[in-house]
Amino acid sequence: MIALIEQRPQLISLGMVLILTIALLWLIQHLMIRYGKRILALLSCVDLWLREHLARLPIMVRLQQKYPATFGFITKRFARGHFSGLILTVLTLLNIYILALFAGLVEDIVEADSIVTTDLFVSQHMSVLQDSSIVPAFVFITSLGSTPITCLIILLTAILCAVVRQPYILVGLLISTIGSTAFTFLSKMVFQRSRPIDILLMEHTYSFPSGHATISIALYGFLAYMAIRFSQRFIHQVRILSLALLLCLLIGLSRIVLNEHYLSDVMGGFLVGTLWLTIAISMMEWLTARGKINWRVSWSKGQISLVWLGVIIVFVATFIYAYLYQFPLLG
Repeated sequence: MIALIEQRPQLISLGMVLILTIALLWLIQHLMIRYGKRILALLSCVDLWLREHLARLPIMVRLQQKYPATFGFITKRFARGHFSGLILTVLTLLNIYILALFAGLVEDIVEADSIVTTDLFVSQHMSVLQDSSIVPAFVFITSLGSTPITCLIILLTAILCAVVRQPYILVGLLISTIGSTAFTFLSKMVFQRSRPIDILLMEHTYSFPSGHATISIALYGFLAYMAIRFSQRFIHQVRILSLALLLCLLIGLSRIVLNEHYLSDVMGGFLVGTLWLTIAISMMEWLTARGKINWRVSWSKGQISLVWLGVIIVFVATFIYAYLYQFPLLG
């Protein structure tokens, strides 16, 4: 009874976080489904108007005449319709921005900035929940980011790619997962940050960045990208994106609730995963532009059944892994 009273504020706070997160994702999903196409059409019109307006400016005309090679190169970087144009420029700028965020986070941790104080505060509050009834649910969720389960998903994805005769998709999948895993491992070795004191499940690696948070973005984000690319309906694409975001957030949250990582560890993992996911998507778009990947696959009932069978296998394997491997390690 005393433990329940002590846990109540933390449970209420955690419940509020989950409710607000789900509500926010639902609102974003609803707005995207309802207004997404209109916004994209509007942005396309604005982009076209800006291009035409800028091209007629006297200063732009003079620059084009004075520096034709440089001007032509820059113009091609913002050209639409081919991968080496606007798509590659946006992806490159996004990667630079993510690296800058990661560097800033690392600096805050190394210099023991306010983020470290927040880490300790959150960790102390989560340690109260170790005997809570919500722990089994979060153990199951965190198991979705474990090495055996992610390897199983990669294997099943490889089989699916072979069935639909799109083997080049595996290039992006391996770049995203192996690249992010290697980057995370090296980062752990460099920073050697200790895990929270009241860790719930046995871990033998360092804390920063979170490997589970990294792989949640790198793997499930790439699977969402695949599903969105294969899907032909905008509504389905939005819902797939919303579901993937929710799953990644839950896996990251599970690492904090189980006190496996600090908040900044999860944030760092999300940034690393996003970095390598962006690199993988860049590779996929390049291969698509070269005609190596065909996203307009006509799915048969057997292939769709194979996808759902894979989902069932993953959930059953995750349950078995969480029950047989994770729970015996509960302190």
